[in-house]
Amino acid sequence: MHQLGPYLKKLRNSHGLSQKDVFQATGITDSRLSRIENGTLSSPPGLATLKALARLYKVNLIEIYLQTGYLDDESISSYERVFHGVDLLSSEEKIHIQQQIDLFTKGRI
Repeated sequence: MHQLGPYLKKLRNSHGLSQKDVFQATGITDSRLSRIENGTLSSPPGLATLKALARLYKVNLIEIYLQTGYLDDESISSYERVFHGVDLLSSEEKIHIQQQIDLFTKGRI
């Protein structure tokens, strides 16, 4: 799982949280979190677990996916170019732009 464990442990510690604190906030048991952080979990953590940790640690889920190896810089680079600055748009502006994209791509998919 690449560097996920040490990354999550660093985030947890930077927020001053114990494993018990994480359990109380997310429902992820301290033993499971310990195995994730130590890289001894038998299978990669699921999306619900990663989302809960991203919310708690106030990081973007994409950053966690990069740490897991589910995504790499190359696989998201084209999206970064296309969506550069999208975070500055309002929800209404995003909907309008998506409608324009849908109009332009209609029948192509």
